[in-house]
Order: sequence, then structure tokens, then C-alpha cells
Amino acid sequence: MMPVLFLGLTFAISLAGFACIWAIPAARSPETAVGLPFWLIMVWGPTLAALLVSAKNGSLPDLLSRTVKLSTVPPEVWLMIIAPIILLLLMRPLAQEATTPLNVGLLFAMIGFNLILGPLGEELGWRGILQEHLNQRFGWLEASLIVGGIWLIWHLPLWAIDSPHAQIALPLFAVHVMLYSVIIGAAYTISGGSILPAILIHLSVNVAANLAIFAGFKDPNSWFSMSIGPYLVLAICACIIVFARTGQSGLRWLPF
Repeated sequence: MMPVLFLGLTFAISLAGFACIWAIPAARSPETAVGLPFWLIMVWGPTLAALLVSAKNGSLPDLLSRTVKLSTVPPEVWLMIIAPIILLLLMRPLAQEATTPLNVGLLFAMIGFNLILGPLGEELGWRGILQEHLNQRFGWLEASLIVGGIWLIWHLPLWAIDSPHAQIALPLFAVHVMLYSVIIGAAYTISGGSILPAILIHLSVNVAANLAIFAGFKDPNSWFSMSIGPYLVLAICACIIVFARTGQSGLRWLPF
């Protein structure tokens, strides 16, 4: 029952924000004073729903404590967190255009903007509630793929407007979302329920995609197409790490 309530609230809140964005042309970009409040409502749907559901069933203190839980995060997960930035550095020679200078102030603004309009608004819900619930009923990998599918559907309205996401070919974005979900799901599974790695990996992949533009991948599709292979390797490595630590494949139909 809890996942149904969580998903219902998530989509209700997020679609309410999206409806305002769709109805008000000036709100189409989160970088405007008009658009930012509505984008915050839309993006924060999963976390707001998670807070409401947790408050209702008395688990809010546990959810909040798991958001900053460090003690159960293994070293391999910290490598997963920085991996997207390392991938970008390794792929920089493949960029077909010149780099654009990036000052420290803009970098920190980019990190803060991505943190607020991304992982903080989503991961308490996607991983803290949904992944946690599904992990108890399915293999962790199955759970991650289910979360990834729902996560993708949740993003789809952004292709109905002239949004930053709509500049990315939907099939490319879909593949990336599923790979991200496996990587984040793996990190969550071996981190003892800590939501912090999910927040940081989500932030890392978003920042890497933003930095790719400055690194010479001016067209977002060039970065999203060329990085599929590296992210696939990272997702496979994540599965191997989970198996090495837990002995679980994450798939119920396999005997381990």
C-alpha cells in the first residue's frame, strides 16, 4: 500500500508543478525567476511525497537519518560517486569541439543548482522509499530496473515542452536513466539503506552532463550517445560489486 500512496502523491505533486510550467510560457526554464518555483514543485514531488508518507507511518526520523548516514557506506561506493567525473575526464579527448572556460564561481553555482533541482528533490523518494520497499520483495537489480522505469515515466512530460531535457533524444535519455538506476540501486543496496550515496551519484551524473558542454560536447546528444558505453561498464561493475559483497545477483530467477 505504501508504494501506491507514495507514487500517487509523487505524480500528483509533480504534475501540478508541470501543469503550471506548461501553462505559463515564461516558466519553461528553471533558470528564470518565474519558472524556478514551479520547477521546484515538480522536481521535489518524490521527496515531498516521501516526507508525507513517512510522517504518516511514523518513519520520518528514520528516513531523515538515512539521508546523512555515512557509517555504512563502503569504499567502493565512493568510487561510484566520483566515477562520472572520471569518465568525463577520460572522454574529454573525444570531444569534437573546443573547451569553454569555467570559473570556480560558476562551477559551485552549477553544483548547487543541480543538487537542489535533482537529487535532493528526488532521492528520498526514489531510493529512500521505493527502492527500499522493492528491495524487500524483489532482487535488488529487479527493483532497480522497476524504479528506473518509473523514474523515466516521471520525466516524460518534459519532452512535451521546450525544456532543457527536450534537447536530449528521448531514447538516449531512457538508456541513461536505466543505467543510472542500476548504479544508484547497487550503491544503495550495499550502503545499509543510506540515501546519501544515491544523492551524491545522482548529483555526479548531472554535473558531469553539464560539465560535458564546457569540455567540448556542445550538443547534449553527443555526450549522451558517447557515454552510454562507459556507463554500461560502470553499471556492470556495480552489479559485480554487489555480488562480491552480498552473493546476490539481484535477479530472483537466478539461484544466487
